[in-house]
Amino acid sequence: MSKKKKSKISIIANLAKNSLRLTKIVWGEKKGTVILLLFISFALSAFSFLQSGSRGLLINELVKIVGGQSISFYFLILIGAIIVANFLPSLFYAWESYLFKLFWFFLEEKFELLLIKKKGEVDIAVREDPKKNDLINKVFESGVWRIQNFVDRQFYIMQGAMEVVIAAAVLIFANWWVFTLIFIGTIPELVVEMKYGRRVWNIHTSKAEIKRKFWNVKSHFERLPSLVELKLFQNTLYFIDIIRDLFRNSGKRKKEMKEKRLWYRLISLTVGQIVVAVATIWFIFEVINGNIQIGTLTFIIASIGNLRRSLSGLFNSFGQQYQDNLFITDVFKFLDLKPIVKKKEKGIVLDSGKAPKIVFDDVTFRYPGTDKVVLKNFSLSIAPGEKIAFVGVNGAGKTTFVKLLCRFYDPDKGRILIDGHDLREIDLESWYIQLGAIFQDYAHYHFLVKEAIAMGRTGQKPAIEKVKEAAKAGEADIFIEEWEKAYGQMLGKEFTGGVEPSIGQWQKLALARVFYRDPKVLVLDEPTSSIDAEAEAKIFERIEKISQDRTVILISHRFSTVRRANRIAVIKRGKIDGLGTHEELLKKDGTYARLFKLQAEKYQ
Repeated sequence: MSKKKKSKISIIANLAKNSLRLTKIVWGEKKGTVILLLFISFALSAFSFLQSGSRGLLINELVKIVGGQSISFYFLILIGAIIVANFLPSLFYAWESYLFKLFWFFLEEKFELLLIKKKGEVDIAVREDPKKNDLINKVFESGVWRIQNFVDRQFYIMQGAMEVVIAAAVLIFANWWVFTLIFIGTIPELVVEMKYGRRVWNIHTSKAEIKRKFWNVKSHFERLPSLVELKLFQNTLYFIDIIRDLFRNSGKRKKEMKEKRLWYRLISLTVGQIVVAVATIWFIFEVINGNIQIGTLTFIIASIGNLRRSLSGLFNSFGQQYQDNLFITDVFKFLDLKPIVKKKEKGIVLDSGKAPKIVFDDVTFRYPGTDKVVLKNFSLSIAPGEKIAFVGVNGAGKTTFVKLLCRFYDPDKGRILIDGHDLREIDLESWYIQLGAIFQDYAHYHFLVKEAIAMGRTGQKPAIEKVKEAAKAGEADIFIEEWEKAYGQMLGKEFTGGVEPSIGQWQKLALARVFYRDPKVLVLDEPTSSIDAEAEAKIFERIEKISQDRTVILISHRFSTVRRANRIAVIKRGKIDGLGTHEELLKKDGTYARLFKLQAEKYQ
C-alpha cells in the first residue's frame, strides 16, 4: 500500500476515533437530547421528499381530474399530506434550533471546564517545554467552538446521509444509472473540501512561531505597564508595524489558498450542474415518450435536486469536519498529555505538624531538551526551623533549586530528601500543604482584597481576623485601610469600583497571601524587589521572629536582607561556593565578600 493511501486511511480512522470519543462524552450526559435531535434530524430529512412526492402525485391526480375523472378520497388525502408536509417542518426546525442552543451551551461549559482543569493539572515542566507549549497555545487560541461545530455537524451529517438514502432509493427506482452519474459528478466537491482542509492545517502549524510572536506583541497593548512604556519610548507605531507585518506574512499564503479553493470549487460545481442538467433532460424526454407522468417528473426532478444538494452538503460537511478534526486531534493530544513528574498513587504522607529536614543529596539537573547543567553535584542540608538565604549572580541556579524543591522537575541525578524520604516517593499534595512560596512573578488576583489574601489557603473558610494579621505581616494593612472599602475593596480598575494597586502594593498582597497560608516551609524568591526599604525592614523583622518550627528559604540580591539569615549559601555555576553566616563568609573573602563589597560601595 502506498504512503498516500495509508495517509488517507489514517485520516479517516482518526476522524472516526475523534467522533466516537466526542460522542461518548456527549452521550454520557445528554442521552435524551441526543435521541430527540436524532429523531428530529431524520424527520426533517424525510419532509422534503414527503412534500415533493405528495406534490407530484397531486399533479398526476389533477391531470386526471382535468381530463374528466371525478375527485377521489385519495386526492383529498394528498392535499392533507401537502398541508402536513409544509406545516410540520417549521415546528421541527424551531425545536431543533432550541435543542442545538442548549447543546451549544452544554458543550461550551463541558469542554471549557475540561480544558481549564487539564491546564491546571499540567506540570510546570510541560508548560516550559516549547513544543508542548505550542500545542497548549493552539488549543486555547482555537477555543471550544470547533468542538461545538464538530458535534453539531454530526447531526447534520446524519440528516444529510438519510436524505441521500431516500433520494438514492427514489432515483434508483426511476433509473439507476442517473443516480450513479449524479453521485460521481458530486465527488469533485468532496475532493476540493478535503484538499482545502489539509492546506489550512499546514498554514496553521507552520505559522506557530508567527502566531506566538503575534500574541506576545499584542499583549503589550493589553497590560498597563507595557502601554506606559510604549508611549514613553514612542514605540506604539513600531509595534503596530510589527503586528501588520505578521498579519501580512501569515495572510499572504492564506489568500493564495483561498484563490485556489475558489477555482477548484467553481470547476467542481460546474461538473455537478452539468450532470444534473443531463439527468433532467433525460427524464423530460421520458415524459414526452409517455414513460412517466408529469407529476412523477416533478418528484424525480425534486429528488435529483435533493440528492445533489444532500450530497453537496454532506461532502461539504465532511470537508469542514475534516478541518475541525485536525484541531480536535490537538485538543485530545492536550487532554492526553502525560505528566513529566510521575506521582506515586499512594505516596508517603508527611507529618504536617512540624517543619521537615530538607536535604539535597548530590543533585545534578539540566532542563529537558538542553545540554547545560544548571546544578551539578549539589549537596545541602537545611535543618527544621532554619532561616537560610541563597545568593549568587543571575543564572547561578537559585531559582532552579526552588523549582526542584517544589518538585516542578525531578533531578537527573541524586536525591532530594524530605525528613529522610525521597521527594519522588512522597504524596505531593501533603508536601504542598507545608509549602508557601512567592516567586519573582506572582499572581494578581482581581478579587476583593480579603478574598485575594485568603487565596493563600482556599481549603479553609476565610477568616477576616487572620486576613488582617497576614496583611499586617506583609505590610499591606496600611494602604488597604486607606481604600474606601478596605478589605472589601475590589482589585482591578477594569471592574466597577475597583482600584489598581501599585507594583509594590501587589507584591505586599502576594506576601500577605503567603503569610495567610502559614506554611511550615516559607520560600521567598526576591520577595521585596518592588517594596520600599522601610517596609522591607519591617517585613524581615517579622520573618526573623517566625517561630522555630518554621523554615525560611530566602533568595535575594539585597545583602541587607540576606545577612539576617542563620546561614547564607552562595551558589556559583550550579554548586555551593560558600556556606556560613554573614561574618564567616566575609572573613573567607570569596564570592560573597566580593558581591557584598560591590553592593556596599553604592551606599558610601
